[in-house]
Amino acid sequence: QQRLQNTHISMIGAGGLGCAALPYLASAGIGQITLYDDDTISRSNLHRQTLYKDGEIGQSKAQTTANYLRALNPEIEITARDQRFSSEHDTYDLLIDGSDNFETKTLLNEISITTKTPLICASVNQWAGQIGIFAGFASNKPCYHCLFPALPDDARNCNEAGILGTSAGITGMYQAHLTLGYLIGLEGFEPGRILGFDFKALRMQNLTLNKDQACTHCKNTHNIWTQKEKTMAALIPMTELKNKEHLIVDVRSAEEIANDPIAGALHMELQSVPARHEELPRDKVLAFVCAGNIRSVQAAQYLEGLGYDNVVVLDKFSL
Repeated sequence: QQRLQNTHISMIGAGGLGCAALPYLASAGIGQITLYDDDTISRSNLHRQTLYKDGEIGQSKAQTTANYLRALNPEIEITARDQRFSSEHDTYDLLIDGSDNFETKTLLNEISITTKTPLICASVNQWAGQIGIFAGFASNKPCYHCLFPALPDDARNCNEAGILGTSAGITGMYQAHLTLGYLIGLEGFEPGRILGFDFKALRMQNLTLNKDQACTHCKNTHNIWTQKEKTMAALIPMTELKNKEHLIVDVRSAEEIANDPIAGALHMELQSVPARHEELPRDKVLAFVCAGNIRSVQAAQYLEGLGYDNVVVLDKFSL
């Protein structure tokens, strides 16, 4: 559970796949989810985009989905971006592709390789669905184009080709399942795992894809795949700090602090930590705190990476 809480994923697309996958990912406790979608809610999509209501037509998909997920699990962080995913992006632990076009999938594959970020890609059309886990940055794992060396130039999206709503729903739920299985380290949930669905014939194909050593997108990679296990800084109650020289560092926003101040704490909003970390003493225990023990974990891990020894996460619920 701590591993999920300490994970930041990006979901690209809040359509039929995202609507099915995101509630499970948020409910499972993934600590940070950033969602990209520049589209608005349309009545013709409601049969497969089941997070939306008829009265919300015309509203932002990203913002509407984010509001739903915040209500579902207020202890995680949801960021909604009303834009297409681009090469200018934040750093994530995992990329989740719910897009409906090959241009975006190709971009995600390139970013996966250059940033060494695993990619879980899904697609649906009519009665078919497909999901794959890719890590082309590793010399022993495939990228998206190892599966599709040549992309079709006549592919139609769901609006053009038609789709049964459950095709998107089942595929999106499997995508969430693969994501959670990968993050908690289940055996077999590794790059190269490909699932194919024929929902009309009620068939599923499960295969392992090897790296294409001739792939023009990832053939020159040299890293050997190892699944990194994320660690979490120590989470302690306030009682453990009372007899120690310490400094509480509050990484919440100014608005949050105005409504719920912590006496004696230094305010250093999470985004400012890289620029201001030299203000923090090395001879005291640095106890980072936020609303839900998520941003504080990020700040603590950043300081540990810089060589700070006495870093802990203060459990906000113990105050």
